[in-house]
Amino acid sequence: MQRVVKTETSESLTADNSATTRRDKNLRKINWLMRSEPWIVKTLSEFENLTKVVVIGTGEERLTNEIKAHFPHVKVIHIVPTEDIFKSGNFDNETVVVANLFIHRLDDDQLWSLGEKISQCRGIIMSEPHRYWFSKLLSYALFPLVNQTTRHNMLENIESGFRFGEIPGMMDVDWHWDERPCIGGIRSVGRKV
Repeated sequence: MQRVVKTETSESLTADNSATTRRDKNLRKINWLMRSEPWIVKTLSEFENLTKVVVIGTGEERLTNEIKAHFPHVKVIHIVPTEDIFKSGNFDNETVVVANLFIHRLDDDQLWSLGEKISQCRGIIMSEPHRYWFSKLLSYALFPLVNQTTRHNMLENIESGFRFGEIPGMMDVDWHWDERPCIGGIRSVGRKV
């Protein structure tokens, strides 16, 4: 299955739209099932002398607030939307970058640019969709629990997701990379050597 990046249907919804509220609830369910947020917090604790975290992504700041609660001494910055990520001056050698179900929205050129942007950082922690037939099968099992917009987005997100080894190759950052499977996803940690 070839990687195909599309604009999500939900990106055209307004904040006061009932479909948006339902989508946000659905995303919380999916995040809970994938267990990405607790894993990200646990992985952050493995970085010694953590002083700065930059969370890149969209939506609510739930993950950002969770990181702040677990690491009150750490400067935590939330950057959204995508254009701001590439303009930001917050990436330095003290920074650990965090992304949860966001990197798959970037096309190949944007991934390379992100890699160039964060190459001086200490590392990156990501949980992204796994572009694999079993991930699609899992998403079909969730169809009764989510609305039409989320059903459509889940399949598109899987198609724009990654296979093992693609993220390090596309970002082209000379770090030590560790990738592991999770429910429907790939958990990636890149660390400066």
